[in-house]
Amino acid sequence: MKSKSAAFALVVIAAAALRLLRMGVRWDEIALAYAAYAEPLTLAVAEGHPTALLGSWIGLHPPLWGMVQAVMEQWVPIPWVWLGFSAMCSVAAVWVVGRTGGVVAALVLATAPVHLLDSAEVNNYPMASLAIALLMVTARGPWAGLAFAAVFAAWSHLLAGVGAFAVVAWRLGGLRPVERRNLLFAVALGMLPIGGGALRLMGQGSTWSQPQVSWSEWGSLLATTVGPEGLLLAPVMLWGLRGHLLVGWASMSGGLLALVAMGAAAAHQRPYLGLIAPIAALAIARSVLRKPVLLWVVVGLTVCRGVRFASEDLERIEAVVADLSVERAVDTALASARPGDAVWLVSPALQTDDDKTAFSGVLWRIHPWERFPIDRFVSFEYKDYRYGQPRNRAGVTVHTSTELDAQAFDHVTRKRLESGGQMWVVLYDYGPATGMVERIERVLQPYDAEWSAVGADRGLGVDRMIAVKGLQ
Repeated sequence: MKSKSAAFALVVIAAAALRLLRMGVRWDEIALAYAAYAEPLTLAVAEGHPTALLGSWIGLHPPLWGMVQAVMEQWVPIPWVWLGFSAMCSVAAVWVVGRTGGVVAALVLATAPVHLLDSAEVNNYPMASLAIALLMVTARGPWAGLAFAAVFAAWSHLLAGVGAFAVVAWRLGGLRPVERRNLLFAVALGMLPIGGGALRLMGQGSTWSQPQVSWSEWGSLLATTVGPEGLLLAPVMLWGLRGHLLVGWASMSGGLLALVAMGAAAAHQRPYLGLIAPIAALAIARSVLRKPVLLWVVVGLTVCRGVRFASEDLERIEAVVADLSVERAVDTALASARPGDAVWLVSPALQTDDDKTAFSGVLWRIHPWERFPIDRFVSFEYKDYRYGQPRNRAGVTVHTSTELDAQAFDHVTRKRLESGGQMWVVLYDYGPATGMVERIERVLQPYDAEWSAVGADRGLGVDRMIAVKGLQ
């Protein structure tokens, strides 16, 4: 018994370590872009309008994550608080499945790439995975626990809500009439506040506007994400699907396929797959119980992929550390800027964020454990990406964007100059993007701007720093 407890503790510690690495890798410009989506909810909290939160669906995402982030933005606007909250939800999901499914289930989820890749994101997927884990472990228990888990799932993600409805319907057949009535009432009451938002979402044309899917490409993406170990574990998982696990897996898998086919979900965005990972972990653990000889096969495959995942993230972190030892234009700009100034970081999007392999040494010049609140120096819609999600670092406004939009830049810079401040523009990692320098030059034509080159060409372009001192 003690050996099992020690093994379980070791797996949870390993899960936490893997997610801590993710927190380091995922502190980049994209994290700030994701954080911007919840800004309307942040504003509702700041202005004392909590009722506005309930109908604030963002895509297929119910308001719970946005509400949590809004509170964090209001009281502790520290990036590693957002990233750390997601990581804690991910570790908690490992703990939950491990308490029910044992060490094997915990090990499978701790190292599952589809779960790990999104384990420290500024979005609702880690929290929704925790909700699914709770849904699975309460499915056979008292009705009150299942009701809580089902409502939690529905508030976390639309696909999790699909699984919750299916599992609750499955459970109703095994309850006494009074328990059945209590469960239905509790679930209906808990889901009622978000029902209006869900209906509005279904009626919006933009909900169904995702591009048509290439099923072969999606299958390739799925196989790549799961990895060779996951493909080998797939038959073990399918063999273990029984009862509520089968109901949950089938409803969520079918729901995902339907959402993709109808254009509500984008096939290239594979975080949806991580929501099913807790079910897969419990199913694999059940297969091992049925056939103990599978134990060492499962342990070997999961340890291999965990080590590989850790080594890849460590390589990314080493690259960030190496970048921090090199002088970049961002270092000069941040050192030169004074309170009341602004630094606008511009770098083209050289790769999509679908596989979560992107990382940035530039943003690491701003420590993720520092306060970095939203900056509303001018009036604008914060979700408007052209403004670069401005945030305040010790009195200096920092913008991050993939281009420099003339209208947004003029709106901010003219007000900045009028107030006695200065704008610093930093262009970096732009070599593969044709015409970036020329486009920046056109935007800066009305201004007295001093250009300088900083650092050495790394094949991505020599960093450019532009001090905007005034109008021509």
